[in-house]
Amino acid sequence: MLKIIVLILWIDGILSGNGNGEKCSHLFYKWISKSAKNSIPVCSRKSSLYGNVDLRESIKPSVFRDLTKKEIEGLLDYLYNRSDLNLTTADKKATNSNFIFISEVFLPPKKHVLKHLDTGYAQPRREARVMIFRGAISIPDVIEIIVSPLPNPTGYRHVPYRPKSIPFIDRPINVFDYNLRPMLEKIDKVAGKMLNELYGGRLVNCGDRCLTFSLNSQLTTPVSGVSKRLWFSWLYQFTEHFLLRPVDFAVLREVDNNGNVTITKIWFDGSFFDSLEDIVAYYNTYKEYINKVPFPTRTGKNDKSINSRGEPSFNKPLKDPSQVSPDGIRYNINDRHVSYSYWEFDVGMAVFYGPRLNDIRYKGDRIAYEISLQELANFYSGDKPQEHVLFFLDSMFKIGAYAKYLHPGVDCPNDATFISSSFKIDRKDEPLINDRAFCIFEFNTGMPLRRHNGYYWNLHRFYEGVANVVLIVRTIPTIGIYDYIIDFIFYQNGVIEVKITPTGIVTSSWHRHDNPYSFQVDKNLMSPIHQHLFNFKMDLDIKGTSNRFETIDIEPVVVDNICHKNPGATIVQDRFIKRLKHKELEAAFKFNFDFPKLLTFVNNNKKDKFGNSPGYKLLNKGMTKVVRPPNDGNNPAISWSQYQLAVTKYKDSEPYSSSVYTHSDNPVFTFQEFIDDNENIVDKDLVAWVTMGVFHVVHKEDLPVTHTPGLSQSTFLTPFNYFDESPGMSAGNAVRIDAVDVNGKTKTVEIERVGTKSDVNCIPEKTYYDELLKKNPCLAVQCL
Repeated sequence: MLKIIVLILWIDGILSGNGNGEKCSHLFYKWISKSAKNSIPVCSRKSSLYGNVDLRESIKPSVFRDLTKKEIEGLLDYLYNRSDLNLTTADKKATNSNFIFISEVFLPPKKHVLKHLDTGYAQPRREARVMIFRGAISIPDVIEIIVSPLPNPTGYRHVPYRPKSIPFIDRPINVFDYNLRPMLEKIDKVAGKMLNELYGGRLVNCGDRCLTFSLNSQLTTPVSGVSKRLWFSWLYQFTEHFLLRPVDFAVLREVDNNGNVTITKIWFDGSFFDSLEDIVAYYNTYKEYINKVPFPTRTGKNDKSINSRGEPSFNKPLKDPSQVSPDGIRYNINDRHVSYSYWEFDVGMAVFYGPRLNDIRYKGDRIAYEISLQELANFYSGDKPQEHVLFFLDSMFKIGAYAKYLHPGVDCPNDATFISSSFKIDRKDEPLINDRAFCIFEFNTGMPLRRHNGYYWNLHRFYEGVANVVLIVRTIPTIGIYDYIIDFIFYQNGVIEVKITPTGIVTSSWHRHDNPYSFQVDKNLMSPIHQHLFNFKMDLDIKGTSNRFETIDIEPVVVDNICHKNPGATIVQDRFIKRLKHKELEAAFKFNFDFPKLLTFVNNNKKDKFGNSPGYKLLNKGMTKVVRPPNDGNNPAISWSQYQLAVTKYKDSEPYSSSVYTHSDNPVFTFQEFIDDNENIVDKDLVAWVTMGVFHVVHKEDLPVTHTPGLSQSTFLTPFNYFDESPGMSAGNAVRIDAVDVNGKTKTVEIERVGTKSDVNCIPEKTYYDELLKKNPCLAVQCL
């Protein structure tokens, strides 16, 4: 009875316009809300067909899967029992010992994998790539070997496309490059009193007022001209976040093959000095002219900590909108194989290079054999010597190992599925399993995938549209100061988007005077201009591996204007011309706005009834230009960055575009070599190497942490004469609304919903994330 009364009052109030409508509607919704708590069920995560998520390691892992726990354990058991390798365990390793640096899955030759996937041949055996530092042999070196078969190895061989022995001086960055304790004690003994007077802290025995050498940037052999491991170490006041607390002091140090550290130069008060004693003497002479910086305290105002502050954006705290999946999640995951709508693919993580997707199919057809991150690079410029040479290739720091700590409700939706990565690195003799390396979730973008409103009175009047709902595979590696949000986005019309968004803490240094490299963003604080560069590999297989790269060049053409009153009048039109690229050097693409073009990959052996070749178009919306000369300084290490796109013939010997040895004069390989052999690329298995990037001129709003809006860069792969019409026409839950006219007047509409009704009849499942973190803090922070 109460329900009827409330409903009648509400309707009566609206119809009578007596002012009670708003009051009654409030009562009605109050009742609805109360009833909802008692009657509306919690949304199920699983339906009969979808939501089947089994993340357990398969007994028979797929060819693409990361090493399993069982395989790593078998690998370590085999390696430590090989007397010829003479390996030291991780807890006892030293620079002058032999130890395992990394191990990860080694992918078989592509032709063997395709034979297995497409014709049913047996799966190639599982193998591991292992990098070993051999500091204990007479001439120390680095070796890379392939160990197989897993999980019970019986032998190993050298990686075929690597030298059998790599000089030890060229070894990748490792923990012994940061063994600074002896250096700290030496500096504190000679200059500790001076540093305390200037900056309010000490390097050792410092309590809560510590100074630290945190930012360490390598002075590479190509820049220094000497084959030594040289590092600039910058001094900071150790608070949150200390990288925004630089002081005018840095050291240039050398690390020898035994791990010993020698100070070669010191930067102080705008000049280089040869010794600590020289600095102390200079300070004692000019101390009254040198800037002193009190040690910072947490006052809550301008303390540069990363805590919410300022006037709240809403007067009353209100929960953010959140997404709900009323019928449960609509994808399935078996180990690391994901299927969603018409899409399916495998997910993996390379220890040096980061996320990798393999065997990406749409409607059963392989679109790409591999889409993977290759490098995250930062190149800086500044007014100090240590800024002149400051650059980071994040693969050297193991991008994959630092992809972890994804947080539900912020990094990913609450109902996302989290997937782990696994490999072995030098810290411990056990699998490194990052439980939250990836998250996978469906996302309603809030944009239509398509829509049209036909509103002309003399034509059919209708509306038709469907929401743009996508599947996102996300990972966020944090490499020291920067976090990179990397998304692989799958659309329901056969489009793939690869998106990257940087955020995190900017590199800062001491501001002495106005300069063309940075604005002053705070007292004594500048942050040098830098360029973010991102490289991705896209191994496309369009209707097979016989593909060609064609540009669709847009050009002006002058034609007769027969509509003009004057004979001989002309008008300019745009036309396109297909141009086939025959060799790799032709396909090294530098965008020129004076000559616009589309970039397409097609299979010329397959034709539709109109003679069109099916293909995919590559659209790089994150293009950037490197303005530094290609052979200057560290630029040869990133020769891929000279091209917004480069296309090469597939080779198993060219798995990555970036080398972890590029800090030396012996980089093992450079990407430019992939192009310079200038192979034929017509009707071949092709790989697209895509470069995106952005210049970052730091401003005050980048403090204390850079926010994401405006920084995203994307590359799209879109069908190009691949389908007879857009496959997005089959996307579910479309709506069509047609006018219904009676006697020349519109009386109502006819509504057709394809799929399900739009009603949401469940509430999201309650999350217990905070409670989970308190029991397992290692999901969120680095555990000691």
